[in-house]
Amino acid sequence: MVAPRSLPDATASQFGPGARTDAYDRGRIDQLAAQWAELGPAGGPGVAAHLATLLRRLAATLRAEPFWPLAAREIGAELLSTGLCGAPDRPVYVEDVVAPSLRLLREKAAAAIGVPGAEGERRLVDVLDELLAGVIGSLQERTGADRNGAHRNGSEINGTEINGTEINATEINGTEINGRNGSATVGTRADEEANPEHGSTSARIAAVTGRHVHAVYEQSTFGMAIIGLDGLVLDMNAALFRMYGQEGPLDQPRPVSDFVHPDDVLDVVERFQRLVSGIPGAVRMEMRLVRPDSEVVWVHVTASPIVDDAGNPSHLVAVVEDVSDRHRLRSWLQDVSYQDQLTRLPNRTVTEQWLNRAFADDGPERVGICVLLIDDFHTVGDDLGDQTGDRLLLAVAGRLQLAADCHLVTRIGADEFAVLVAGPENCADVGRLADRLQAALAIPFNIDGHNLVVSASIGVAESATAGGSAAELLRGADVARSWAKALGGGRRVVFDPERDATESARFALLSGLRGAIERGEFRLAFQPLVQLADGRVRGAEALVRWQHPEQGLIGPNRFIELAEHSGAIVPLGRWVLEEACGQAASWWRDLGPDAPFVSVNVSPLQLAEPGWVHAVTGALRSSGLPPGLLQLEITEQAVLGDEDVALEALNALRAAGVRLALDDFGTGYSSLAWLRRLPVHALKIDGSFIDGLRNPSADPTDSSIVRALVEMAHALGLEVTAEWVETAVQAERLAELGCDIGQGRWFGDAGPGVWVPELLRRSIGH
Repeated sequence: MVAPRSLPDATASQFGPGARTDAYDRGRIDQLAAQWAELGPAGGPGVAAHLATLLRRLAATLRAEPFWPLAAREIGAELLSTGLCGAPDRPVYVEDVVAPSLRLLREKAAAAIGVPGAEGERRLVDVLDELLAGVIGSLQERTGADRNGAHRNGSEINGTEINGTEINATEINGTEINGRNGSATVGTRADEEANPEHGSTSARIAAVTGRHVHAVYEQSTFGMAIIGLDGLVLDMNAALFRMYGQEGPLDQPRPVSDFVHPDDVLDVVERFQRLVSGIPGAVRMEMRLVRPDSEVVWVHVTASPIVDDAGNPSHLVAVVEDVSDRHRLRSWLQDVSYQDQLTRLPNRTVTEQWLNRAFADDGPERVGICVLLIDDFHTVGDDLGDQTGDRLLLAVAGRLQLAADCHLVTRIGADEFAVLVAGPENCADVGRLADRLQAALAIPFNIDGHNLVVSASIGVAESATAGGSAAELLRGADVARSWAKALGGGRRVVFDPERDATESARFALLSGLRGAIERGEFRLAFQPLVQLADGRVRGAEALVRWQHPEQGLIGPNRFIELAEHSGAIVPLGRWVLEEACGQAASWWRDLGPDAPFVSVNVSPLQLAEPGWVHAVTGALRSSGLPPGLLQLEITEQAVLGDEDVALEALNALRAAGVRLALDDFGTGYSSLAWLRRLPVHALKIDGSFIDGLRNPSADPTDSSIVRALVEMAHALGLEVTAEWVETAVQAERLAELGCDIGQGRWFGDAGPGVWVPELLRRSIGH
């Protein structure tokens, strides 16, 4: 079985050079900026406008390719100058603004900026980390600028302990928090309230720095851990304890490996060692934590070094985000992509991958496939409910797997399965497997108290892998399955390339059929209808030809049936009628009373059209052709389809003066009583009866049938035309039998309409 490919990231188009620069909504940006401004002491339009600018820069950072989150530090550094934290002479405690700001951005920035999906969330986390680092760095710069004039009330950060761990010159994600020379003073609100003279701007900024670091560490919604260079976890914040499922604090330092899933330890240790050595400056990775209750938690970790005054790493700090939900969703999407959720069989994607691998250079010499369609499966759901239908599918899947033995069974559609065969001896080998599959389904299924009889239409295809392709093999099996279904189902059919080529050619004709009318690709040819008694041309039948742009001139036997099945016969038949009437009208204007009639074939679909009678009378009116010079040929099937509608149309046409002829007479099931009801003027005896008259010793049966048909027609007052007259012997015998008109190659092939007047003149001796 083919190993599933990893899923493509659905959000990839949101990032990089091809990403839309206007993907975020400016209105939503401005709305978020206004909400952000309200977190400060003096929120207003000016602050909101400045924050909106920062948000747009944040959007550009998130969308940049390659992604460089450190660019967000400049945005964080500029945050203090927006007025969000108060005026420089009346600052507020920064932690009172920054922590709520981070929460707001974490919750709403993705939607406002327009970076959805897992990749967008990951980038947002990284960018907010660096934005925070920029804020801290800006505070340190102010502290350094005012250090000489600031009162140092309170203890210095250099040497500050967090839960008993001393941290010198700390840096979170690469940003120092202890001042540029490794120390910064910390003040408290109580100190400043008790000593107003100590409330200078620099002192307050220095004091805020320490409180901010502690607040971020303790109150952050992200897990954070302090790790020694020896790999011991020294401390974890409250969020990480909750994530880990344990109450804090740690009773003693513990190795990182105690928290990590065994399968991830090697990767974590390798990255840890690289980080300690200073390469790279930060590490981001996904890994698994194992909680004390053995539950596995997927997390995204960003780790970076904390440097001392000399710039050497002293500790590591790790920011940890729980991504278990994201990972479960990703796993589910992968399962959905490669596995059918009902039967747990591999799906169509795996089927195609298996076939593609089979046709690779290292694949087997031959490959086979059986595609099964459960016959009339939809009726189970319609009659018994979807739950019963699902249980039936599960039972079918089980039987197929048992019958298929070592071959792979997949589900490729709602009611379709496939069995893939590697290395069959020949096509017969795959056919025998199809027979076993059909036999496995023959035993009735007992589902919810119902005995259900199931059969399948199975398409079989097999080929050599050299020179073939997976797509061709799968298509061949699908085509063969459709042939089996067309035969009534419950059988298997082997793909036949020659039959497929024929049907493909028919389909190609069908696809171009409708457009051919608009493109003017059809032509009319006219075959003479000759009176047998004196050889005079009485009429001409209009026969349509298709001047195909690629295949040349195509006869009606190749496309009329396609036109019938597709419905294209209606517009095509209307075009033939109008063209034939126009041509016959020119004969009438040229020959006057001696002009021949034109005979036009009518499809059953045309006769059933509500506007067909109006189409006929309209063609007569527009061409100027007298109705008596138009003959319409119909078949028994045209009348038997909807007899009342057909008879109404035929009576209307006869009343309008149009001649009517019953074509292919003798091949249907007409009775004499039924024939009497038809308002026709003539019968055309089918050519199969005329063929027996071509030899000197005529077939007595055919002679008797033709004589009987002629006498019956004459008894009803109908004129008789014989088709397929190809020899003088046939013409003479038909005349002896009393037939009125002959049509066939003996009297001339079909030709252009301009030839007909000359044929008529010659036939009457002019």
